[in-house]
Amino acid sequence: MNTTTSKSSISYLLIGSGRVARHFSHYFNLLNISFQTWDRSQDPHALRVKVSAATHVLLAISDGALQGFYRQHLLGHDDKTVVHFSGAHSFEGMISAHPLMTFGNDLYDLDFYQKIHFTLTGASSLDEALPGLTNSYSWIPSAQKALYHSYCVMGGNFVTLLIAKMLSGFATMKIPAEAAHLYVQKVVENTFANPEAALTGPLVRKDVETVKANLKALENDPALKIYEAFLETYWPDYPRK
Repeated sequence: MNTTTSKSSISYLLIGSGRVARHFSHYFNLLNISFQTWDRSQDPHALRVKVSAATHVLLAISDGALQGFYRQHLLGHDDKTVVHFSGAHSFEGMISAHPLMTFGNDLYDLDFYQKIHFTLTGASSLDEALPGLTNSYSWIPSAQKALYHSYCVMGGNFVTLLIAKMLSGFATMKIPAEAAHLYVQKVVENTFANPEAALTGPLVRKDVETVKANLKALENDPALKIYEAFLETYWPDYPRK
């Protein structure tokens, strides 16, 4: 991979059409960074032409497609810097620059994009992978990628599922989402302020009767297994009898 290209001659090619590709396209536009795009709806010949003209090829495609795409279209292009955005995987010949952020349907503003932290593997600086971006970054070895990503999933995706479950249950009880929003917002604030002491509720209090009532209320709900998993993890000696 090429790591010595001067900033004045940077030419980006962004591959993909999903959410990550849309957000990076928008971010680059906000920064007035010139780039080309390609996705599967375009002619394969156009891909060869665009790869030839690019210095940096950014693969905003699914994790499962990364290695195959690289081998088919980029293997042997040692003059290109190839970057993917997977948080879980590392591949020979490619830099991993994982944005520690969730990307929804709505695009963000420039100030927000510039606050996103990147986790790098295969490069010592973000400027090597994504010249023109001034975001903060960390480096981790490839052996830690899967563990790093498991933390991302637990702290992001699992939290989303739990909050969505709470909102769904509250909706059936006519409890407003705004009330839940304030509650969750304060939970997150307290956790970042003091993660060791932020947890509240029956698991911290060792409140057997409340936990028993919770489990009873959830006995016909698939979420019972989630509650029991947290109970097993954080209160393994809970007296179940």
